[in-house]
Amino acid sequence: MQAEREARIAGSLSIVGNTILTVLKIGFGIATNAQVLVADGLHNFADLGASFAVSIGVRVAHVPADFEHPYGHQKAESVAQKIVGILLLLAGMEILWQSVQAIWRGDAAVPGLISAYVAAGSIVVKEILYRYNHRAANRSHSKALAASAVDQRLDAITSVVALVGIILARVFAPIFDPILAAVVSLFVIYSGWGLVNHAVADLMDRFDDHALLDELRSVAAGVSGVVAANGIRGRYMGAEVLIDLEIEVPGEYTVREGHDLATRVKEAIMQQHPEVVAVHIHVNPEGQ
Repeated sequence: MQAEREARIAGSLSIVGNTILTVLKIGFGIATNAQVLVADGLHNFADLGASFAVSIGVRVAHVPADFEHPYGHQKAESVAQKIVGILLLLAGMEILWQSVQAIWRGDAAVPGLISAYVAAGSIVVKEILYRYNHRAANRSHSKALAASAVDQRLDAITSVVALVGIILARVFAPIFDPILAAVVSLFVIYSGWGLVNHAVADLMDRFDDHALLDELRSVAAGVSGVVAANGIRGRYMGAEVLIDLEIEVPGEYTVREGHDLATRVKEAIMQQHPEVVAVHIHVNPEGQ
């Protein structure tokens, strides 16, 4: 499938891009005394691990359902998203600790000019990766890729901060280098917390798309023979949606008639909303 293929290519490009940027930023950051660039490089190192997690999550999510996983493996994307967030949290706290120590000691050095070029190049690369991941996420409806795209955009922003820190440190005072490194760490921590929170919500089956539930209820109630549709619940399985629904049918309906009506309701919902891959319907007699 084209969307799945593009999702895998996006994951591979992220791995290659983050590997190159990690080596360049940490290497040149250390060589040129640019702590903010090293901090940005550590961020990319976390992204490298996150890219592996996303790549694995996308592959596992497309494994067909089996006896032990009757609903499929789509939750693997939420697990990958959680790993991304945890890695970012850990990297952000490490960057913040190192920056505070440098500010406290007051021994920051003037960054070398080449570190500014590396930071500027990183902005361009990260923006390209963001656009590709964002497009692949939209086409494949992959939450893990969507999380990766957001992280790529955040990387571009943190690289801008790194570039500003290097310039300020060279033009005004070296202390701007660890100060801006601390700012980068806050971006990283905020991003990591957001991803962990979102992944935990998915894994705990939080479903807050009430507009979709209302629309599905209306679709079900509009099927000829349905007296009322209520008791609707939804949950995510990766990018897919599973629905539980109760419908009321005329009390004189036979079991066969109730079953056939439930089938028509299911078909109507799934035809109008392809993201809904399963609808479990409980049939109640009118007034129950």
